[in-house]
Amino acid sequence: MGTAFAFGYLIGMLVSVGVGRSRAGISQRGRLSLFTIFGSLPWFMTQMASMLAWPAFLCLWLARGRPDSPWRAVTTVDGSVLVRRRGNQ
Repeated sequence: MGTAFAFGYLIGMLVSVGVGRSRAGISQRGRLSLFTIFGSLPWFMTQMASMLAWPAFLCLWLARGRPDSPWRAVTTVDGSVLVRRRGNQ
């Protein structure tokens, strides 16, 4: 029983990473560059928290009526990707 719980939790962690990237507008392919991680630190830290505590984040998201993501990916002039809040440029 414990193995099934651990396996399900790990699957949930992987799915939360994919959903977080998709909702921000980032491709599922490849790794994030260090520039993207450090340039988008608030988004990255939120994603790490949601990955570790995904059941709580899922319940909160559903209770709020499945709101849109406040994050969006923007491409800089040099072609790198940063994640910003939707209201900020």
